[in-house]
Amino acid sequence: MTNNTFKTIGFIGLGAMGSQMVKHLKGIADILVYDTDAARAAEAAKASGGRIVDGVSGMSSADAVILMLPTSAIVDQVLHGADGGKGLLDYLPAGSMVIDMSSSAPTNSVANAEIAAKKGVHFIDAPVSGGVKGAEAASLAIMVGGAQADFDRALPVLQKMGAKVFLVGKVGSGHAVKALNNLLAATAFAATSEVFAVGAKFGLDPTTMLKAIDASSGQSFQTTHVWQKAVIDRTFQFGFALALMEKDVRVAMSLFDAMGSDAQLSRTVAAIWTKALASAAPGSDMTVVAKQAEAALGL
Repeated sequence: MTNNTFKTIGFIGLGAMGSQMVKHLKGIADILVYDTDAARAAEAAKASGGRIVDGVSGMSSADAVILMLPTSAIVDQVLHGADGGKGLLDYLPAGSMVIDMSSSAPTNSVANAEIAAKKGVHFIDAPVSGGVKGAEAASLAIMVGGAQADFDRALPVLQKMGAKVFLVGKVGSGHAVKALNNLLAATAFAATSEVFAVGAKFGLDPTTMLKAIDASSGQSFQTTHVWQKAVIDRTFQFGFALALMEKDVRVAMSLFDAMGSDAQLSRTVAAIWTKALASAAPGSDMTVVAKQAEAALGL
């Protein structure tokens, strides 16, 4: 084993992202995996050289447990239990660490860290950016909130999954930066969708328009990395679910509310994504928003 920070690492949540991330932990520690989907757990155990455990109680021997779960509500349920049952924090030994890499609400992370501390468990939030491709290639950007000592302790593990790992502040800061980043990305994508729809309505060729914008001040990650792959080529499959983007936007807006910000532009953007999710087919990619912008103009 090449990493002595943690001898045993648990991984809970083996969906599209987690199933790829856990593979990169092979050989650095004893790996324990758990997911409510038994097939996913079996595949992850094979890919990581780990073993499946039966629920959070099976993580009692872990020095660290990584969470990669869909929502804050599920993170809370895993940590604290449901319906009077025990949660992960009831089983983890003092001195162990929880690394929440889910896209959770910053305020929940702060509360969970306080509860964990009372049990002698360290807690950091470490959400990611880079999508499934970044998870596959271990090239994720990872934004960490927590104490410097906890960051230093977790860094060797995080570097196995990401190419750029940042300590951005106190606990909750990672989730705050992740949510605000995705709100900014969602704003750029919504604006780009409307601009290209109007251009197409006028009669502009989308490919020519893209080349001009990418060489000009309107260039963004959305035009450079998303538009050609998923919109110009009409696949509408960039690899990031509409439901996840809408959730991240809501998480960001919860922070706006907590900070007392009116932020009319951001609230308008949030409304666009909420409406998009309500009118899209289940499982739609985030780029369906571009198709909806075209449809609104009769294209």
